[in-house]
Amino acid sequence: MSPTGHLAIGFTAKKYAPQIPLVIFLIAAYLIDLLYFIFLALGIDTLDFDPWSHSLFMAIIWSISAGLITLLFSKKLRLGLVIGLVVLSHWILDIIVWNNVPVFFDKTHRVGFGLYNKIGFSLTGMELNSGTIIATSIELTMLIIGIAIYILYLRKERRAKSTA
Repeated sequence: MSPTGHLAIGFTAKKYAPQIPLVIFLIAAYLIDLLYFIFLALGIDTLDFDPWSHSLFMAIIWSISAGLITLLFSKKLRLGLVIGLVVLSHWILDIIVWNNVPVFFDKTHRVGFGLYNKIGFSLTGMELNSGTIIATSIELTMLIIGIAIYILYLRKERRAKSTA
């Protein structure tokens, strides 16, 4: 999934842990791709196989790590759980849209529902076709919904503070 879909989760999650700055949620939602670009530059992951950033095994490791770091700084289990789940949501969204997400470090074990393949969208052959339009529409819709949830949360918080 492109950044817009992942960022939607970051906006949405803010209401579950208001103490955490929004930027932390946005980084958490995109963390696996940030690691991918670092690992790609270092030659650890490749364009066609990215187990260190995107495998289920490592997504769980990155999620637990992010949750534990949050717990360490906040001393609040709930905040650690929310951040850990936001990081893990990246892998979940990826298996919905792609059909080749690694499970572990073995190239033969990949999973995914392949939504983007089914609608004719490809990152490698970027062209303006119905698949690209549908994929972009899905992601923008997710982002708009995520931002709307965030704005509704902010309004609720402001009303609560003004009546207190």
